[in-house]
Amino acid sequence: MLRKTQILATLLGTLAASQAVAADTPLSIETDPHFVKTETYGRVLVGKDDSALYTFKKDFAMGGLPPKCTTKADDLPLGSCLKRWPAATISYDDFKALAKKDPSKPFGVVYNQEVGQLQLTYDSLPLYYWFGDKPAEQTNFTGLGVNAAWDLKSLDKSISYEGDVTAGGY
Repeated sequence: MLRKTQILATLLGTLAASQAVAADTPLSIETDPHFVKTETYGRVLVGKDDSALYTFKKDFAMGGLPPKCTTKADDLPLGSCLKRWPAATISYDDFKALAKKDPSKPFGVVYNQEVGQLQLTYDSLPLYYWFGDKPAEQTNFTGLGVNAAWDLKSLDKSISYEGDVTAGGY
């Protein structure tokens, strides 16, 4: 009985912590896209605070528009895809400056109705952050391959985690 009580207490504590984090987790983060050189992945697309930017395989498989990561409630940590994967947003003026600065890069935007803002795209795929990345703590790029659905963009090599994207759990 003591073991069951400990397990239940642990589960309730984890749920409470997830709910507390969920309340503080934004659905979007203003981005400043650029590439940084990494030893493992080459020059990787990052945004604010050099946090990795990811693409979602469901966006690719299903046409990308509108973005497929939504606020629809689920039973996973933080309660929705956009809580775990905040949209990388950009103002129209910042996007115009980005496009002018380097027109050879395939940046674009899509209006994300879930967050009411322009979401940055790369190769026509919406970009997202991962709530688990903490570059200041040297834990960046940890979203790569989560549930075989999330990839990084690199100028040097293909960075993709192969797997089934039809299953839930993003």
